[in-house]
Parts: sequence; C-alpha cells; structure tokens
Amino acid sequence: MVGIGMAYGEAANRIMAIVNNEIITFYELEKAIKNLPPSTQETENKEELQKQLLFQLIEQKLVDVQVKRLGIQISADEVEKTLARIKQDNGITGPDDFAAVLTKEGISEAEFRNKIKEQILRFRLISREIGSKIIIPEVRIQEYYQNNKSKFQRSEGIHLAHILLINDQNTSPEESMRQKKKAEEIWERLKGGEDFADQARKFSQDSSAAQGGDLGLFSVEELDPSLWEILSTLKAGEFSPVLQSSQGWQIIKVVEVQRAKEFSLDEVKERIQEQLFQEEVNQRFTQWLQRIKDRSYIQVFL
Repeated sequence: MVGIGMAYGEAANRIMAIVNNEIITFYELEKAIKNLPPSTQETENKEELQKQLLFQLIEQKLVDVQVKRLGIQISADEVEKTLARIKQDNGITGPDDFAAVLTKEGISEAEFRNKIKEQILRFRLISREIGSKIIIPEVRIQEYYQNNKSKFQRSEGIHLAHILLINDQNTSPEESMRQKKKAEEIWERLKGGEDFADQARKFSQDSSAAQGGDLGLFSVEELDPSLWEILSTLKAGEFSPVLQSSQGWQIIKVVEVQRAKEFSLDEVKERIQEQLFQEEVNQRFTQWLQRIKDRSYIQVFL
C-alpha cells in the first residue's frame, strides 16, 4: 500500500510544463479535467483534451504573472457581490438550490469562488492592458446595424413558467389522483397570493424547479394549439387552472407576452457597441498573449 501511495504521489507531481519560474503538475492537469462537465470528460480523444487544457493552464500562469506584476487585486467583498449577482441572474435564492447547482456542475463552493476571482482579475487585467486603448467609432456602429438589421427584430412570443407534478404511464390511478389533488392545493395557494416561483421550487418535479419553474420564451408556433387557446386568454402575471398533459398535472404561468418589434439604432446602439468592443478585445487579447508567450520560457512535457 505504501508503494502504491508513493507511485501515485510521483505521478501526481510529474511536471507537465515549465512556464518561466512556475511549473504545472499532472495533479493540476487532472484537477482541471475533473472540473469539466461529464460529457466533455467522456471524449474519446483524451490526449487532445489533455493538450488543450495544458495550454489553457499555461496561459493562465502567464496571466497570473502579469496580474502580480501590475499589482491588480480584488477583495473578498467583490467576490461575494459577484457571486450574489450570479445567483440572482440565475434565480437561485436558497443555499440548497446553490448547492444543487454546484453538485450538478461537479465543483465545490471554494473552487467556484476561486473561478470568480480569476475571472475578475483577468477582466481587470484586460481592461487595463487592452480595453482602455479601444475606441469604437460611431460610423462602425451604424454600419453594423445596417448590415445586420435582421438580428434586431423580435418575433412574437410568450414567456412561460410552470409547476409540474409528474403523471406518466407508470403512475397508478391512485397516485395520479393524489398528484391532481396536490396540484389543486398549490393552485389555491397561488390564488391566495403565494409566489409562483417559490411554489415551483418547493413542489415542481421538473428540472426547471430550481429556476422557479422558468421555461423561457416560446413562439406561438411551438405551442400546442389547444394550449395556446388557454394561454392566449391570460395576461402577464396570470396563470392557468390545473391542466393535464402527457407529462402530468401542471399549472402554467404567463410571465410576459412579447410583441413583434423592429428595434431602432438608438435602442440597440449600446448593445452593438458592447459586442464590437468585446470582439476587438478578444482579438487584441490573443495578440497580447502571444507577445507574452514569445518572450517567456515555456517547455511542455506531454
């Protein structure tokens, strides 16, 4: 057992790359692979995956050196504020919901916070070294709008959320009736003023429960005609009676009704500017990073 432990230790500490005065070990590379989604890890070309991740780790080492050189720092409070904003944007309200998301992604809370810190540091570095030197001319924004008008048209649609109690072919008649009764009780709570998203998180058996039952936006063509007949009578914020579908008993809420619209240049100008700015940043960052690589000592053992 001691021999096996020593052998593993030697393998884990095996140097995969040298970046100036820093090293990247096999352990770091394996950790990076484990942090990937399971579907990505299951690729048949393991060697290519290792190679891609190793070069990403090398780039991160080079970025870290520049962050230290420029004295860029962030506080724990900044990380917490960013984390709170991520939770809010994704409809994550409770610690259990957050823990479930982390488990699904296969990452610990400490690792997630560290990723947030790395992203903020990289953003600050890019802003200082690259972003501050970029100006997007007005004429370029106008040209982009004229050449891409179709991107700034919104089709008619309806934003939905639901609470689903599963009732499929494997559900017994007795269980189906219990599910229906439970759905009717939830509907009564909603009529009494209970928050729809809270009820979805508590009772919905669909994967959308963690997001408060949010299903996203649908075009009219995507919906079953009989369902659209019911939903078309509802206003934003209203919800259906208990409905039976192939999935089970559900209550559907109309979050928002979206009308068809073509946005003017003034309405999308800021969005276009941000997109063009980000494209320019990405291009210049690649060039900047290549210059850093050219003057760095990098040796790979893969």
